[in-house]
Order: sequence, then C-alpha cells, then structure tokens
Amino acid sequence: MLIVTLLIVAVVVIVWQFVHRTSPLVRRWSTSSFPRRWAGSLSVLDSGPTGHENDEVLVLLHGLGATGSYFGAFYDGLSRRRRVLIIDLLGFGHSLDEEQTEFGVEEHVAALDQALATLGLESSDVVVAAHSMSSAIALTWANRNSDRVKRVLLWGPPIYRDEEAARSIGKVHGVMGRLFLMDSGWAERACRASCQNRDVSGRMMAMMAPRWPTRLGHDASRHTWDAYQGSLQSLVLGFDWTEVLPSSVPVTIFHGDDDPIGDQAYIASISGDAEMISVPGSDHHVALQHPELLFQHLDAA
Repeated sequence: MLIVTLLIVAVVVIVWQFVHRTSPLVRRWSTSSFPRRWAGSLSVLDSGPTGHENDEVLVLLHGLGATGSYFGAFYDGLSRRRRVLIIDLLGFGHSLDEEQTEFGVEEHVAALDQALATLGLESSDVVVAAHSMSSAIALTWANRNSDRVKRVLLWGPPIYRDEEAARSIGKVHGVMGRLFLMDSGWAERACRASCQNRDVSGRMMAMMAPRWPTRLGHDASRHTWDAYQGSLQSLVLGFDWTEVLPSSVPVTIFHGDDDPIGDQAYIASISGDAEMISVPGSDHHVALQHPELLFQHLDAA
C-alpha cells in the first residue's frame, strides 16, 4: 500500500512539474524590477521619475484575489516614456491592513488620491489601466479627475446589469467560487483561516494552479476577509456601472474571446463611445497573455 501511495505521489509531482514548466505564462512571467515604496496607505511598485519634464503617469490596478505583482515585468518597459505605478489595492498584497474594515469604492478611491498626493503627483497627467474588479475604481477616479486623466484602459471588466446577474461569476469558478460569492459563514471561516496561515494557504493555492507562476498563486492569499468581501460587494456585485459609463474620459475595453466574465451586450449598451476590443484566444487574463496591447494603444494615443 505504501509503495502504491508513493507511486501516486510521484506521478502527481511529475505531472505538476511538467504542466508548470511548459506553461507559456510561467515561462514568460518574471517579477517586476521596480522598487517598492509606501504612498499613503498603499504599497506601490514605482518606476520613479523619468527625468523628463511633466511626466505622464501610468497607474496599474489589479483584480480580486491578486496583488500588484500580477503584472510582473511585462510592463516594466512602459517606464521608458512615463512613470509607472503598480498599486497594491487597499487591503491587498503589501497594502494589507488587519485593522481596516471598510472597503467601499470611496475608500479605494480615497486611498488612490492619497497615494498620488504623497508621491507629489496630484497634478500630473494620468493614464489608468485596470484589470477586472478594479475597473470600478479606475472609472470612478477618472471621472472625478477628468481634467488630467488622458485615458482609461480596462481588461475584462466584470460589468453586469444587476447584482443577481453579477453573481453568475461564481459559476465560472466552480464550487469554491459559488461558496465565496454566497457571503456564507462557511466562506468567512475559510477565508479567515486562510488569512491566519497565509504562507501555508498561499503555497496550497500555488499548488492548485500549476499553469500560473508560483508567486502569483502564493500572493492570492494576501488579503483579509473584510478586504475580499467588502471589495467584491462594492466593486462588482453591488456597483452601479451606469454611474461611471459612459465615461467623461476616453475608455478602451479589452475582452478575451474566451472570457466568460462580463455581459458584453450590456457593456456595449452603456459604454457610449468606448473602444471595444475583442482579443482572440484569450480569457480573463488577457493582460498577461497579451501585454503588448497596452504598449500599442499607449503609443497610438
């Protein structure tokens, strides 16, 4: 029996290693070279000033269950022409705060305002690029700062007509996804247990996702229950997208053809003149699968 068990374990390890090492994303992704610094209540990977007068600032915002590390070195090259800030959202990653309990859109927007002011960038021209959940932050902040926001670019925004429709996101993520979207006592206990043992839970998450860089799987546990549930509710399930769309600034929306998240017909109906770009062969992580899209669109703009 012991021999059979050891053989099964060996096969599992070999298969995991094969899938991991041959994953295109694992082979291409690497950690950003930008130094990390504090900007108000947020931790930021900051490329620093380019030395040019009137630097344009590019702000990158990650989605739910991720951190700023998600973007990796794919986007470091953008700093040749502009200052790049990769944000850990309030309550996530290195911006994790066990004492913070409110994670509504106002709290997230205020934290972004404070971060830019701390860095002396409160008057700079800004481009905001946001993945999934943080699309709500990007559009809200951009509309309030339309005098200096040049463009908003969104990857896979989770836009739905109402909360009931938005909860269909859970179906995409299987049983676990549905349980966490139910705001059940089970979900809270599971998340709090994960938060109390972040290193262990992070390693387990990395093991369950062999096609992903282990750093990204490990970082998926770097949040509190309040940050996860509060952000999910305020930025996805309960967010009224008609308050920010059509936007007062130019918007580009990238959507992977294989991405099941978001009601594309509804998005088109409320987005006004926003540029809608369908990306063949991509899923919800089009930002990692095709980072060149952002380069091309910034150059064109």
